[in-house]
Amino acid sequence: MNKERAELERRRAKQRKVEKDKIQVFKEMKEDKQKEYQRRLEQLQEKDAAMKKIKLSAGKKRIDHRQELHEKKLEEQAYAEDQRLEEEQRRQEQLDKLAATVAVEAPYDPARVHRDTEASTARLKESEYVGRFQLFKVVGYEDDAISGDMRVKVEKALRNAGLMNTDYGRQIMKNIAPPVEPR
Repeated sequence: MNKERAELERRRAKQRKVEKDKIQVFKEMKEDKQKEYQRRLEQLQEKDAAMKKIKLSAGKKRIDHRQELHEKKLEEQAYAEDQRLEEEQRRQEQLDKLAATVAVEAPYDPARVHRDTEASTARLKESEYVGRFQLFKVVGYEDDAISGDMRVKVEKALRNAGLMNTDYGRQIMKNIAPPVEPR
């Protein structure tokens, strides 16, 4: 039994050694994979860093270009504003010169405000002149002649009474004679 036991111990030791070797091989493979993974990760990081540098330099160029465009735009706006101010100042000077040439040179007279102007007095004289004689021949009747006619007075009374459009109203209007007999 000792032999068997020794044999069994030997087999177990051999089996443990095989398992240890397998574990060692597995650990080495795992370490190799880890090293390969690290190496690839470093390569990718290097490529990524290189790409970032390229993008950064391109972005820097774009930023510089846009900054130049912005500064140019600001300069143009400032120039346009200066031009506008100069034009406005020139216009104001012209207006001041014009105002000086057409300035009112009237003496201070507060009573003058309440007097008639020359134009209004001329218009009054003109209306007096027109009212003295008749410019056109009046063909028709004057207000006094129309309001003095008996037919107009009766027609107004019938209209107020609401009888104008009745047979009675028409009969009355037919029987009234005109103030002047027709020819």
